[in-house]
Amino acid sequence: MAHPRKTEQRVLTADELGFVDQTRQPAIGMLPDADLHALVRHLRERRERALTIANNQRRAMRGKGGRGEAAYDKADAGNRQKASVLNDALTRARREVKRREAEASRTELVANAHRALELKRDSKRATRPANLPRANEGMRAKARTRVDPIGAAGEAGRVTKFVAVAQAKKDSRG
Repeated sequence: MAHPRKTEQRVLTADELGFVDQTRQPAIGMLPDADLHALVRHLRERRERALTIANNQRRAMRGKGGRGEAAYDKADAGNRQKASVLNDALTRARREVKRREAEASRTELVANAHRALELKRDSKRATRPANLPRANEGMRAKARTRVDPIGAAGEAGRVTKFVAVAQAKKDSRG
């Protein structure tokens, strides 16, 4: 929910109001990326602080031992509303960060497509070797590789005997 400027001026300090004003156009569009990320960090810290204070005041009002004793008239002295205003500003700043990231990825995608097209065109322009008669390279000998025996020599004999017995059983059946 959008908050009127009067509400923002009432619940925010001057520093916080400056941060919130930076999240509106055209100011947010002119911020460099590093400053925008710093702004997001500041807004998040301020929002968390306001929520912590509001929660502590609420606990104190219920008698649950919140930090500091709060009187009824001081309960939640605008801190929930302050957190809401800061949350809206944080949402605007995050939306701008995502917009910039999407724009950067789109720009990178277009650049990669242009580079791929150039590579494709260059490959078609490549010089081919002349089709002249050449000697055939002929047959090539296979590379000899040493076969390592699997297991011990007794193991090989046992497997051979097992296969011979199995074959003899098969032959006697049919």
